[in-house]
Amino acid sequence: MSSRSPRFEIHKAQKVAAVLLLIFLFQSLWLLAHLPLDMAETRSALAGKSLWKIDRLANSRSPLIPGDSILALRCAGLLPSVAAASEIRGREFNVYAAPSRWLVRLPFLAFGVWLGAALWWVARRMFGNEGAYVALALYCFSPPMLLASATVDSAVLSTWGLFGLVFTAIGVAHTLYAPWRKWRPRILLLGTALGLTAAADISAALAGVLLAGAFMIYLAPGRRRASVAILAISSAIGVLVLFICFAFSVRDFTAAALIPNLKYSKISPHFSHTLLAIPGGMLEVVAFLTCFLVFLVWRRTHYFGNVAPLLVALLLPWWPTDSFTGSTVLWSLPFAFVFIGGIYADLLERRFFEGRFRKRVTATALVLVGASALLSFMLVAAV
Repeated sequence: MSSRSPRFEIHKAQKVAAVLLLIFLFQSLWLLAHLPLDMAETRSALAGKSLWKIDRLANSRSPLIPGDSILALRCAGLLPSVAAASEIRGREFNVYAAPSRWLVRLPFLAFGVWLGAALWWVARRMFGNEGAYVALALYCFSPPMLLASATVDSAVLSTWGLFGLVFTAIGVAHTLYAPWRKWRPRILLLGTALGLTAAADISAALAGVLLAGAFMIYLAPGRRRASVAILAISSAIGVLVLFICFAFSVRDFTAAALIPNLKYSKISPHFSHTLLAIPGGMLEVVAFLTCFLVFLVWRRTHYFGNVAPLLVALLLPWWPTDSFTGSTVLWSLPFAFVFIGGIYADLLERRFFEGRFRKRVTATALVLVGASALLSFMLVAAV
């Protein structure tokens, strides 16, 4: 038997996913290029650029204010700082230049594409190609995800981190009965995901820790002590990653006031208004509720692959946070898309349904994706 590790090969599934992600990329690039920078984005770019300065004065005031996302500021200021350094080396000096929307927003677009690739990978591992196609297509034609990826906002970063945190924890739980050497890289990955999520949004990191711990304890009932120990080690790694993002600056850490303010943290029962106000939001709600109805009436769909993303998608919008009201809704969307993909994968499974029913389910999937694509193209064209 060969001991060589399996290679990553490009087949039809990878090509379809690549095409969908390219469509997402082109739409986001169009929005990125045509949406003007608002005051909040400009301020994030300037503050982030200041963070990357090596020669910051020890007694200078921190550019951060309470509630700032250090990861968002780092991303917003990274490319402008690189460009400024290149201009200095090239002896080009400008008295004043407004931040480039391309340089400021490109890192957020990279995280949006990365999240889409991760979503496809997870959905394909759990449901196969058909479920992954539906989940990724809904993501790539989702107006809320397009807008979040094309603008300076911590929401896409915390969504990326939360999605990775939850499914990395599930992956770690599945290896708890394996030898220790297989745990180590995943523990490091889990800790890194936790630290970056905290750097994007502390509230999202707290939600992720609770969800990750619950899934790990559920999936490994005989190794619950090991689950708690791994979560503790990962949390310690996450704290280290968070301090690295702050460059170990106590001044910036204090200025950001990371501890959530309970006075402003609240559960909003009107979270759906945020999603419904965005073009395409109603379609995503209808698709999710329809698949949820199928889940309720068909016991065959009651397995962990469907239950896990469903629970997260239902719980996250109610998570208390003092950030803007739409963030928790955005956090839940990738999990909702994975759940929808899982339900469609069950409905399209040949051993259960054949003939006319399968064709009708395929038609509804095509109509759903087509309507989502039309709405996303309308959003892009309107900019």
